[in-house]
Amino acid sequence: MMKYYHGSVIQGLTELQPRLPIGAHLQEPRVYLTSSRQLALHYIWDTNRFGVKMPMLDIREDGVLVFQEMFSGALEYFYKGVSGYIYHCEGEYPESTDNGVPTCVTSREAVPVTDCEYIDDVYEHILGYEKQGKFVYEHYEDLPQWRIDVIRGHIIRFIQRNDLVNDTAHMSRRFIREKFPQYWAEAEVLQRFHLL
Repeated sequence: MMKYYHGSVIQGLTELQPRLPIGAHLQEPRVYLTSSRQLALHYIWDTNRFGVKMPMLDIREDGVLVFQEMFSGALEYFYKGVSGYIYHCEGEYPESTDNGVPTCVTSREAVPVTDCEYIDDVYEHILGYEKQGKFVYEHYEDLPQWRIDVIRGHIIRFIQRNDLVNDTAHMSRRFIREKFPQYWAEAEVLQRFHLL
């Protein structure tokens, strides 16, 4: 039996139910699990506060997680003071390449929880991995221009895919406008000329 982890802000779960999370790679309800406790930390995410789950991670071949800031101070903004839970699960689930995340497996069925740990401050726990050499924090200010261009493309596509210019009730709209004002202004111009 393999051990897996699932990060959540929700307390007291005894089983994990299949869901279709915001921004999911797969378009059907699934339970997302990972064999990496460290990765599960990054999914303790307050979607009520941000409206979007955008952890901006890369997993190197040696297993080291790299957090790629999409705006200045993103790691602290998303995680400082956030508390939650890492749920432990056991089972045999085929590793899936269709979800786009190494170490991640999915289940179409509910997954029983075997144990749970409380995380009082996700930000501090993430930085603990940095001290162990298991986490790399790439600051926005240090990114090369090509990486900033990739971020621009990602945000413009997100605005387009979710029709954020027109959908004033979308839960991610405020966050995108606040953190990416230059890309928001660009999207509005593209929309006006029917190019978005």
